[in-house]
Amino acid sequence: MAEIKTTAGTVVHVDAGGISVLTLGTGGTVLGGLGEQVTTAEAPEALLARLSLTKGFARLTRPDGSALWVKGAAVSLVREPLATEVPPDGTVKAVVLAGGHYAVSEDVRTAMAWINANGGAL
Repeated sequence: MAEIKTTAGTVVHVDAGGISVLTLGTGGTVLGGLGEQVTTAEAPEALLARLSLTKGFARLTRPDGSALWVKGAAVSLVREPLATEVPPDGTVKAVVLAGGHYAVSEDVRTAMAWINANGGAL
């Protein structure tokens, strides 16, 4: 079990192996895959290092330029985006499914390489 202090000041105890996605939002680092949203002020890189999870997470880029850390073993699918998923600026090059649907700026081949290098099996 890992302890994580939420932005609300509550300490939660989580199975760190259940974390599948981290995103950095305006309210802090949002952890996905835990059954409910957990937000912490701890930086994503620092949190992954503290929990010894750095090796298993690929760092991808969201269309707005922000980072998405995704657990390679949690990714079930990578595909090209549908026409309706590509904004006018064309920044979405792939869609990643890992307990949720995430648009990324990397192309499919690059996203798959980074995911597979971090525990994925695509």
